[in-house]
Amino acid sequence: MIIQKYNIKLSRLTLEDIELVREKRNSADIRKYMIYQKYIEPDAQLKWFHNINNVYNIYLLIEVDGKKIGLVNGKNSDFKKKESEGGIFVWDENYRNTIIPALVSVITLDYIFLICEFEKSYIKVLDTNKNAIMFNKQIGYELYESKPELGYSIYVLNKERYLSKIKLFRKVIAKLTGDGTELGIQNFSFSGVSDQDIQLLYGDLPGYLKQKINVVLKNENRKLLE
Repeated sequence: MIIQKYNIKLSRLTLEDIELVREKRNSADIRKYMIYQKYIEPDAQLKWFHNINNVYNIYLLIEVDGKKIGLVNGKNSDFKKKESEGGIFVWDENYRNTIIPALVSVITLDYIFLICEFEKSYIKVLDTNKNAIMFNKQIGYELYESKPELGYSIYVLNKERYLSKIKLFRKVIAKLTGDGTELGIQNFSFSGVSDQDIQLLYGDLPGYLKQKINVVLKNENRKLLE
């Protein structure tokens, strides 16, 4: 799956890119912001990929100007409770302190709340990561649970609060990018993805989500999900 908006391309992580992600994830500059800070070996990375490459998790490479600069995710999705957990890291320093991470966050939250129609999004943030805490509070996340013994806290954002907060953000985004619209199925593509992988990764989704994906597949003259 590919999502394109604000001149940003988000493409689902594949086996061929997991070594790139492992290399960047292991850098000291990135690890210091992560809850899990141990060095990740190749075999552990491969095992991790096979565990998350399913209907309940979506990990997307962030591409800007033709460069792969980071990774964003929606994981541990619960389609009955309508909630999931999010996360992002940008390894390219040229983009880290720009508007790009914020735009990626908005795309991802639009995906969670508007496309998946979830009601809650959770994130885990190190208590020392003040910049991340500040931004997430601005977009509507609220403290859910503190874990001082582990050095991080869990924050939650519900759909109603997000839809209220994002109105002002969209006005700012429109001035910066010329695009003040929300994410829609017109921003999705399955170009380059085999019918077999589409069925594997999306075939067990709830019916309402398969209907949305089928609109995209139909426009691309692809085999529809059953």
